[in-house]
Amino acid sequence: MKRVYYLFVLTLVLALLFISCGESATTAPTTTSPSNTTTAVQTTTPGVTTIASTTTPPNASGQPQYGGNLIYVRNTGISALGAPTDIPTFGYYTPLISPVLEPLIYVDEKGNPQPWLAKEIDVSPDGRTIKFTLNQGIKFHDGTDFNAEAVKYNLEACLAANVSGSDLLKDITYDIPDTYTIVFNLKQFDARLFTSLTSGLIGMMASPTALKKQSSGDNLAKDHLVGTGPFIFQSWQRDQYIKYVKNENYWQKGKPYLDSLEMRNNAEVTVSLMSFKAGEVNWVENIDPSDFVALKNEGYAAEVVTDLFYIFTIFLDSANPDSPLANLKVRQAIEYAIDREGMAQGIGMGTMYAMYQCGVEASPWYVKDQPQLKYDPAKAKALLAEAGYPNGFTIPITSDVRVRKDQLVAIQSYLQDVGIKTTLDMADVPRFSDLTKNGWNGILVPGFPNANTLAGWLQIYDNAIFTYPSMIKPEGWAEDWDAVIAEPNADKRYAMMSELLKKIYDQSLVITYIGDNPRGVTDGTIHDRGFYKNGIPNYWEPANVWMEQK
Repeated sequence: MKRVYYLFVLTLVLALLFISCGESATTAPTTTSPSNTTTAVQTTTPGVTTIASTTTPPNASGQPQYGGNLIYVRNTGISALGAPTDIPTFGYYTPLISPVLEPLIYVDEKGNPQPWLAKEIDVSPDGRTIKFTLNQGIKFHDGTDFNAEAVKYNLEACLAANVSGSDLLKDITYDIPDTYTIVFNLKQFDARLFTSLTSGLIGMMASPTALKKQSSGDNLAKDHLVGTGPFIFQSWQRDQYIKYVKNENYWQKGKPYLDSLEMRNNAEVTVSLMSFKAGEVNWVENIDPSDFVALKNEGYAAEVVTDLFYIFTIFLDSANPDSPLANLKVRQAIEYAIDREGMAQGIGMGTMYAMYQCGVEASPWYVKDQPQLKYDPAKAKALLAEAGYPNGFTIPITSDVRVRKDQLVAIQSYLQDVGIKTTLDMADVPRFSDLTKNGWNGILVPGFPNANTLAGWLQIYDNAIFTYPSMIKPEGWAEDWDAVIAEPNADKRYAMMSELLKKIYDQSLVITYIGDNPRGVTDGTIHDRGFYKNGIPNYWEPANVWMEQK
């Protein structure tokens, strides 16, 4: 049954539709890509793939201005700071250190490599040999050279320190034919490698000379955070702020545009927004839909970052023969019981979307013409009766402390409306992660959404850490996902992925219900952040950011 609250909010959203989503109108044309490059990409045909950079003037596609001190609030914590080898498990800190440490590459929307510190990338037909030709003349902030030996040192140091994502490096050997060329020799192509080198910690290059210094605690940032990037580390205070200043000798001529960059942390978004409205900060990330709508109404440049898309999911213990959820009709009844459109409009206030599969139409793994089991409580009750549960049943539902309470309450209410009563178990994050590895009973509702990326979905469907053992796996499931990862041809890879995901949808094994984009607000002066470009989590381009000078 539709709730009055959702109808009221839906009316409000329709009245405000023209301001409800999309990038801020203040966003300027994007400046040139890393290395001031435009790139030609061809990764889906046989033969060696070559991706070469061509130089263009710094301001070719816009009119950036010099100067400005950008203050940015992430609200995600700054409990440690240093090089990747110092903070090996904190992949979400990548944006905090990327003004200093730059990646070897970035990737396009299909996960294919594009140049950054590397100026040319050659991939063999089988994907097992990858040659990176590096930009020459780049120096780390301590004056030492960036070269192939430095790349090798960083990668081997990350593997030795067990940095998040470094398991992808364990079977790779390296050849260095000359000072500015490094060749990766893979036992087997792994489609996750390029994305991990872009959005994770393992691809970020620090000065080997700096990394060899003995250091600890709060001094790690000063001693080890020495890169090639557009900004130089100045100071930090744990869980408060990080300050960076302009690198006057940056290798991309004419950049950066900003004089300084400060990143702040505040666990209370309300406090961050008060600082924003007082003119103390320029940009606040991760705001709630209600804040987004309110700020839009007040005339602020609230924004939805459309490049990155998150999808909320529900997992069922379908592999448990004693569970009602082992019955396909019960799983389908749950799909029909949930009003996805109502949740998206009511909770998301026009900034969320109803989701029926692991992807949007633009996703290369999207399954076209897949039936959508839309909200129909009468159909849900009929299916429960056919499955032998005319009076419903009671089942545990487990979530974690990161969940939006209104989403969880809505799910429970929709299920109760069709006769499925739930007992709630709220887990802390470590215990919840343990359930995804070792199994659970009933319904599992992750509090944090899944990134709509190849790496994001592989984390669920083919990952040694999050195995989701209580979920039915179709025959040959693990082997089929291994084949997806090992396929170097992008078009073939995503066609294979679509076929596998369709098996999930047809059996209602994983239920997707809401899609969401990151929301934030700026003061309208900030341009060309490259924020979450091509759907890459944790990614942005501090070198290209500029601010209008008033």
